[in-house]
Amino acid sequence: MRKSCIANLLLFLFISTSLLHSQSALSVNEIIEKNIQAVGGKENLEQIKNYSFKFGTTTYYMSRDGWMKITEGSDPIITEAVVVDKDNVRRNCFNKISEIRGLQKSVYQCLAQLRCGLFTLDNFRDRLEFNGLKSFGPEKLYMLITKMAELDIEFYVDSQRFTLKRVVFKSFDPDQGKVEVNHDIGSYQEINGVKIPSSWYGSQVGIRGKTYEISGLKINQALDKAFFSCLEINAGEVKIDKGELNGNIIESNFSRNMLQIMTNWTEDCTKRAGFKSGDKLILRMGDTDIEIDFTETFPERSSLGPGSKLLTPNPRGENFLILLISPEYEPLYEKLEALLPIRVRKK
Repeated sequence: MRKSCIANLLLFLFISTSLLHSQSALSVNEIIEKNIQAVGGKENLEQIKNYSFKFGTTTYYMSRDGWMKITEGSDPIITEAVVVDKDNVRRNCFNKISEIRGLQKSVYQCLAQLRCGLFTLDNFRDRLEFNGLKSFGPEKLYMLITKMAELDIEFYVDSQRFTLKRVVFKSFDPDQGKVEVNHDIGSYQEINGVKIPSSWYGSQVGIRGKTYEISGLKINQALDKAFFSCLEINAGEVKIDKGELNGNIIESNFSRNMLQIMTNWTEDCTKRAGFKSGDKLILRMGDTDIEIDFTETFPERSSLGPGSKLLTPNPRGENFLILLISPEYEPLYEKLEALLPIRVRKK
């Protein structure tokens, strides 16, 4: 009996070892081909010339020839556009155009190649190195690695289904130190015979993660030839004079007796107008004038209370907010709309 048990155990180990060896014996090209087949096959992928999806107010556009464009906002307001190609990453935020460099540029370019390849490894074909079969609990994933400038990239492919499960970005930033960002790919959804992820979970070591649910998936839209290279946005117009700013409302909301208005003014605008913390300003919206305070930094939450009236930086963006904390401003909120002209001037 004991000999029989030992024999069965040895047989099991032999079979397991053989299967593991046969799995890890696949070449990089074989893994890539199986990865492409797993999401619909080359023929179906080639039918998709462009596609887009949304997360909240962010829209991601991808072309099969390698361009990615990301816009922020809801029609008719677009406050930001990022355009990514194989050579450059350019950004227009509230009509200030800049070029993204360094680590962030490499991350954008890697994501562009991944998404333009419909979340397959096709666009990395000649740059990947096999780094073994890794165990993550019950799952066994192929680990393939590559590099972009100073960015180390790890791809993890399901050894059974051959879909992409995880992407890891690693690098060292002089300001942040060691950086490690993970994108864990959620379940796949099918459209026109092609499977793409329904979500991803983005996390950075030491920072709380976030789930990005994909919605509004569209394919083969009739886009202008210049769409992917165009950085044009629609964030209204700004006029700057000494002691005065004219602009537009981006959006507004009223909650818990606080009216919050997003403007198209940035730090550059307020500096050029000569505003400094503590300045008293007169805000005009339509035929309503309100005296408000200007702050160059967002105030402590404890200092915000009933009666507070501020023009202050948006802690979650690059523009300025107007905060009016009082129930009396609810009727005013009902009159506001996107792109409504607004003005502030020193008292």
